[in-house]
Amino acid sequence: MPGSDALAPRLLDEMVRHRPRLERYMTEEGSRALHEEFLLAESGTLPDRHARLDRARRVGARAWLRHLAAAVRAEWDGGPPDLQQRLERHVMTGAERLEALELEEEAMLEREGLAGDPEADARRVTLAAHMRLFAEGLGAIAAPGGEDGPAFGRRVTTLMRGSARRRRDIERQAFEAWHGSAMEGVLEQARLSAAPPEPEVVRMLEAAAVWSFVHVLSDAVAEALETSPQRAAE
Repeated sequence: MPGSDALAPRLLDEMVRHRPRLERYMTEEGSRALHEEFLLAESGTLPDRHARLDRARRVGARAWLRHLAAAVRAEWDGGPPDLQQRLERHVMTGAERLEALELEEEAMLEREGLAGDPEADARRVTLAAHMRLFAEGLGAIAAPGGEDGPAFGRRVTTLMRGSARRRRDIERQAFEAWHGSAMEGVLEQARLSAAPPEPEVVRMLEAAAVWSFVHVLSDAVAEALETSPQRAAE
């Protein structure tokens, strides 16, 4: 288990302590999603329920990853001074790379076996791809241990996949305990701002999923940074 001075618990603690920052990111991302939907509606494209859920899922992922970028900047002593801003920009503008990562995640999911729930499969693909996009961005911007973006991203992805069972446990526990949580209103607001009201159980499933992926990503990023080739040689 990591000690109190380890990076992983510091990242999680920093995100919990700065809840207003996450609220702001959720509001910004929700507004951006609504604007995109408005533009589509003007062109005659009306999203169905699946498209709205997908858009809301991406709102939550982007907001949480921007939140994690701020935590990495606050708690890690490496990278350039503008690490947070560049990481946020990478997450928000990496649509082309994200699409490629989603295709890879879809292929892997098909090899491993579908869950039998289309929305659960879609959550896994979308969120896993966003986490990989973040990891590649951190590697490309900060080059920890001299690794480039793809190399660092692969290392983080390997760590995350090794924690798949733990991630599912975190997701299940969060879903069971979410009602009444201090974070519930933040995530629910993002979904209400970017999608029509859904049954409470759907909002809770989405919230638990994104939290479990971000939790495991922050642990994997911390481990990868602390065990980078350069640090291991010191």
